[in-house]
Amino acid sequence: MLKMEDFFKIRNLYNKGLNIRQISRITGFHRNTIRKYIIAQT
Repeated sequence: MLKMEDFFKIRNLYNKGLNIRQISRITGFHRNTIRKYIIAQT
């Protein structure tokens, strides 16, 4: 489970136009985790 601040960071990076792989590199989370939280956002 991610902290709320991590969720917001992922969401902000995605909204800036970064793709899942780039967000994964920046945050250190696995791509599947990033994808799960991006899908939950929509």
